[in-house]
Amino acid sequence: MLLIAHWVIVAGAALLGAAVGGTVGYFWDDITAWANRVIGYIIDAINYAIEVTSDAIVSLVKEGQRYYKLAEVYVMDIRTNKVRVESRRQEIPSPDVPQEYKEQLMRKAKLKLMQNAT
Repeated sequence: MLLIAHWVIVAGAALLGAAVGGTVGYFWDDITAWANRVIGYIIDAINYAIEVTSDAIVSLVKEGQRYYKLAEVYVMDIRTNKVRVESRRQEIPSPDVPQEYKEQLMRKAKLKLMQNAT
C-alpha cells in the first residue's frame, strides 16, 4: 500500500511539474517583458540615487502681500554631469516674518517701483 502511495505522489509531482513548465513556456514572452520592465525600473531608481547636491540656497521672497521661503539646491547626475535646480517654496504667514526683513523687502519693493516708473 505504501509503495502505491509513493508512486501516486511521484506521478502527481511529475504532472504538476509538467503543467507548471508548460504554463511558463506559454507565458514566457510576457514573463520576460515584465522582467525587463522591472529591471528598468530598478536601474532608473539606482540612477536617480547616484546624484550629488549643492548646499541649499534659502531666501525670503515677497509677492504681493504674501511671503515665501524659497530653498534651491543644484543637483548633478554623476554619470552624465547634467545639472538641474530643485526648489521648494513654502508660504510664511505675514506675522511670522521678522520686522527687519519686512522693512528690507519694503525698501526693495519701493526701489523696484521707482525703477519701473522711469
